[in-house]
Amino acid sequence: MPARAETRPAGRLRRGLTEPLLPFAVLALLAVAAAAAQHTVLGWASVGALAGYSLSGSV
Repeated sequence: MPARAETRPAGRLRRGLTEPLLPFAVLALLAVAAAAAQHTVLGWASVGALAGYSLSGSV
């Protein structure tokens, strides 16, 4: 009988990148930076992206 291949758990970096917190934090920082720089269109686009991301069930 052939040896069963062991599955190794995902590395810390991979788990960190696939956490939903990372894209959420990036979008939140983008929204705050756009608001601080008075870029209203980019600010509202970031807020819309945050809303869509949270409504999609990803968070």
